[in-house]
Amino acid sequence: MSELQYILLSTGVMLAFLGFFIVLELLLPPGFPDKSRKQVRNIVFVLFGIVALTFHLNIGDDVIVDLRGAAIAIANIFGGYWVGFATAVVEAVYRWRIGGAAALAGLLGIMGCFLLSAILVALSRAKNASNDVRLGTILLAGIAVGISESLSLLLIPGPSGGLSIFHKIGMTVFLVQFVSTMLFGGLLKLLDERLQAVAESGRKTQTLNEILKQSIGALSSAMVHRDPTTAGHEKRVADLAVAVGKELGFEPDRLEGLYLAALVHDVGQIQVPAEILVRPRKLGPEEFELIKVHCEAGYDILRDVKFPWPIAEIVYQHHENVDGSGYPRGLNDERILPEAKIIHVCDALEAMLSHRPFRRAYDIDYAMRQMQIYSGSHYDPEVINACIRLFCDKGYTFPEPGKQT
Repeated sequence: MSELQYILLSTGVMLAFLGFFIVLELLLPPGFPDKSRKQVRNIVFVLFGIVALTFHLNIGDDVIVDLRGAAIAIANIFGGYWVGFATAVVEAVYRWRIGGAAALAGLLGIMGCFLLSAILVALSRAKNASNDVRLGTILLAGIAVGISESLSLLLIPGPSGGLSIFHKIGMTVFLVQFVSTMLFGGLLKLLDERLQAVAESGRKTQTLNEILKQSIGALSSAMVHRDPTTAGHEKRVADLAVAVGKELGFEPDRLEGLYLAALVHDVGQIQVPAEILVRPRKLGPEEFELIKVHCEAGYDILRDVKFPWPIAEIVYQHHENVDGSGYPRGLNDERILPEAKIIHVCDALEAMLSHRPFRRAYDIDYAMRQMQIYSGSHYDPEVINACIRLFCDKGYTFPEPGKQT
């Protein structure tokens, strides 16, 4: 096998192992602890040392060429010196078991790879005053292990002599270690940078989501000052809506959007005169027409906010009936968002189960009978059935004040 062919073969082995490494990284769940992720990595680095010796080329006189130096350099750079040392020890044991006249030279080469690459990595990091992996560090480590491995050839005994073997394959050994270290190290650096960017993006997104939730919570709480008689209504509707969503198999992200939409489903009541909202009697036709404006008003308030979910449209539709008799647009079943159907049912059910200035709260049996009467006309039957299961079979109760889903 020519020098070029072996370099290409070594590169192929390196790329295959890197592919395995990347797949392993991607298979780890998003919430996997950083400490555990690092431990998994370190174990893989040590295993790479074994793989490096397993795929070796025997060129005669018990001389073998492999990727041992690159494995040690990568372990030193990305795992730390203890991981590099563990990799070197595992390689040394494995090389000793292979045996041969060149075994001692191989062991000294492994020791040299560890010491020289560890020193150069330490100096590089000290100069940059950072633990971040730089291409310069990878370059120096690649040169270090390449030199160490090629010089160890001089120590090989035999009729040919170490110097003869060095002249014959010294440059090949250097290039194999150097190219492999640069290739694996460079691509691993890019992978780390990508993972860090994704993690940072996730942290920023989580922070923005928390701010969004707090803002929506504040907006929902502001409604209490407009209508103290329905204090906590939005949070109770939101809690029940999430429970229904779970019953219907909604994914966590969709449940989050449902919860936020339920918290602000009545935000449009800001435009309704306060004296109508708190009036201690049933509303007349003209007053009810003013109340009906709150759906469109809520939509107007929320439509320019860039939510990850169609919050504004859900708020707009939350009083639409599945038979098309609802308001404000008379949408029928197929045109109503599932979230809006859920909030419509939860809104009506919570209202019946709560005290109002003009009546006492209804009991659960009466409320459920009323909901079933209008199932299929006003309310979605699937949502009604989910509510029945929650209250009657699973013992659902509204959260106490101050608590939420």
